[in-house]
Amino acid sequence: MKSDLSISALQLFRARFGRLFRFLAVGIPAFLVAIPLNWFLVDRLGWPKPGAYALVLVVQVTINFFACILFVFKRDTSRSLWSQFLLFMSGILAARVLDWALYSLLVRVTPIHYLVLQFANVVVFSVAKFLFARHALEGRLKNGKLKAES
Repeated sequence: MKSDLSISALQLFRARFGRLFRFLAVGIPAFLVAIPLNWFLVDRLGWPKPGAYALVLVVQVTINFFACILFVFKRDTSRSLWSQFLLFMSGILAARVLDWALYSLLVRVTPIHYLVLQFANVVVFSVAKFLFARHALEGRLKNGKLKAES
């Protein structure tokens, strides 16, 4: 039987990190689409790696928006889905521009395989994207708390 302290610690852990883990988990399908899409565009169609990755990022962000609404965040319904999509897309793509710039630099100056670099960038940028997505989908802060917090 678990002690009250361990139950309390588990509840705190879930409260702090549960949605971050769900956010990362719902990103897996888009990531699994992104890897073969990037490979197909680069190795089969001969696209330049930076251009292929830019398209891959747009596809990933679109998939992730809908996955976040369905499985991670309680959507602020006072704003339209379209306005939330545009906010989400613009903020996440801004992070992805930084992601793309770092990726593009590293594929030019390091011998690391481009797919390994793609995976590493996912890890590096995940927390910042989670924090922004939570803001974009759940709403603005009001008195220190999110209006639509679950």
